[in-house]
Amino acid sequence: MNSDEVQLIKKTWEIPVATPTDSGAAILTQFFNRYPSNLEKFPFRDVPMEELSENARFRAHAGRIIRVFDESIKVLGQDGDLEKLDEIWTKVAVSHIPRTITKESYNQLKGVILDVLTAACSLDESQAATWAKLVDHVYGIIFKAIDDDGNAK
Repeated sequence: MNSDEVQLIKKTWEIPVATPTDSGAAILTQFFNRYPSNLEKFPFRDVPMEELSENARFRAHAGRIIRVFDESIKVLGQDGDLEKLDEIWTKVAVSHIPRTITKESYNQLKGVILDVLTAACSLDESQAATWAKLVDHVYGIIFKAIDDDGNAK
């Protein structure tokens, strides 16, 4: 990413990171509303949808989603940022491999992440494309880790 793209990501990220748990909850809630079968892969799968927003495990997971993005965004523009991103997201991917999450489910989540960010940050088309570039890069790392493990679906 060029320096203008990095600055745009960092500036617009200030909005969702200001309320990390709520931002992560917005992503997960929309994800489960659009793709309810994905809830089965989560530790809070037995919690009714209408109670998820108040569930401690759900809120903890929501916060972790935003924290890993925050960690990633903080390294953008630093020396070795691509290597650092690779390390961060390979770790995330490897920790999720035992859950046998399909690439289709990951891609569903990717669309929701971009939709929620676009709405929350009032992104225009160009800004949304910059975020998509970053998320596409992250997903390339995740899918490589899945493929390397032999668990691709």
